[in-house]
Amino acid sequence: MDTPGPITLDGGQGEGGGQILRTALSLSAITGRPFRIDRIRENRLKPGLRPQHLAAVRATALLTDALVTGDEVGSTCISFGPRRSVQPGAWTFDIGTAGSAPLLFQTLCWPLALAGAPSYVTLLGGTHQDHAPSFHYLALVWAPAVARLGFPFDLSLQRAGFYPEGGGELTATIHPARAMPPLDLQHRGTLAEAEVLSFVAGLDFSVADRQAERAERRMREAGVLCQVRSVPLPTGSSRGSHVLVVASFERTRSGHGATGEQGRDAERTADAAVGAFVRFLDGRAAIDSRLGDQLLLPAALVAAGRIARPPGVESSTVYTVSDVTRHLTTNAEVVRAFLPVEVAVTGDEGGEGTVAVGPRDQTRTSPASGTQAR
Repeated sequence: MDTPGPITLDGGQGEGGGQILRTALSLSAITGRPFRIDRIRENRLKPGLRPQHLAAVRATALLTDALVTGDEVGSTCISFGPRRSVQPGAWTFDIGTAGSAPLLFQTLCWPLALAGAPSYVTLLGGTHQDHAPSFHYLALVWAPAVARLGFPFDLSLQRAGFYPEGGGELTATIHPARAMPPLDLQHRGTLAEAEVLSFVAGLDFSVADRQAERAERRMREAGVLCQVRSVPLPTGSSRGSHVLVVASFERTRSGHGATGEQGRDAERTADAAVGAFVRFLDGRAAIDSRLGDQLLLPAALVAAGRIARPPGVESSTVYTVSDVTRHLTTNAEVVRAFLPVEVAVTGDEGGEGTVAVGPRDQTRTSPASGTQAR
């Protein structure tokens, strides 16, 4: 662990959501630096910690034997101080609600990947939601991308969990991080293949077929040929559906999903997923907005030297993103607070941009004309 120095974060800054906490937990576990966050989720409808955030705090605390205050639902202030380095092993964590298991995994996977030996994780909670990466986005888009940065993960879905029942289960093998060539994803190349996956759990399979038929029609209208599959998901008591469009380009892969929850019918679920893909296709960015945010932390770990590289080997990452979100720029501020890296985000909020992550004072940038640095 590094020599700890306390960090204070404003949980209401920028996007002001739970990602400030999740990123801080990951980096605190890696660096050993304690932190305090005030005004947690201050502007949300239900401010403070929700059960899924509390699960992330307690899971990371268990990995690091941390001293924690404020770890209760509704708390708007938390302090967290690791007392040991993360050790590899087998871990099981239950969120207890339909809160996102993929987001919990993305909190724990980085410190475990740097622990020096494989770890095995089982997570219980929600697996498919609109406002978090679904399990299948995680497995088919995110995992291949972060593997290119040196973080290999094997993911498996045991049960699907939808809102409000939850009850999902995913398992993962976290392999030790390893050095990989630098990642330069400024251009995606031409579209090589598009696949539409239509999932259902606990519903009549006709829902999956309706989603698939609508999605295929919308893709044809957009001038894109695609493969379409209807897939039943293993489940317990949870019921729901999900559509994911996975687009493979020459140099990158993107994912665009929607979940059939809160009364959204099969056709509207398909329209939402395909619509997101078409908007991405109309642009020029290499990385979709969700992945653009989620590549930031592993790219920063590489730039900070957390994965050993031969002397003189490039450690900077640069990529273009379809949407410069406040989520992205807020996450960048948290990363800068913990690691000796520079993160340059160019582009106007809501438009395409470029993200460059490198060692402090050595960041490569490729700003487009008329962009604004943050």
